[in-house]
Amino acid sequence: MDLDSVKAVDAHYETHFGAESEYWKFHNRPGTIGVLEWPKRTSRQGLHIYATLGLHALVPAPLNHAHGFELYTCVSAGNDTFRAAFGMMANDLISDGTFLEPGHMVTLSTGHIIEGLPFRSWLMLERTDDFIPPLQLDNGHHVIFLDATPVFAEEAQRVKEHGLDGLFDIWDADPPRLSDLNRTLPHPL
Repeated sequence: MDLDSVKAVDAHYETHFGAESEYWKFHNRPGTIGVLEWPKRTSRQGLHIYATLGLHALVPAPLNHAHGFELYTCVSAGNDTFRAAFGMMANDLISDGTFLEPGHMVTLSTGHIIEGLPFRSWLMLERTDDFIPPLQLDNGHHVIFLDATPVFAEEAQRVKEHGLDGLFDIWDADPPRLSDLNRTLPHPL
């Protein structure tokens, strides 16, 4: 793994999310990557943020090895269970060699992202604001940052049938607060 690129991504996170991150490693699963966490009280965004560090170097694009991605997710209130679910999803991408782009979904074959919550899929979104812009690395490679957003089965189905624009139409009609893990299904669905 290119440690210079990992350091560059870490510095990019610090610029956009804050310097007070915590690193959580999965001690019961050797060979896995951990998760960076910015609690709401230290995050520059006023949200609880989790992010990967190293996916861009571990899961290359099938046709363009100069293109990589990292994942982050934002919630109103974080907890150990959500952090673990996010981390395990990211580690599954590594073990499966799954390269993600905006609009892709990661859906659990059984169960929910977190027991007790209705979400079964992570939808990868690329933000168009300056929340965390793409990063050009010194070696000429670039990294995009995808917002791994938990979505309802109905929202995932809407994306499968009508693409992201179909879901965005629903969200425009009934704007969800995506960082709220207690949000309800949009009315049009």
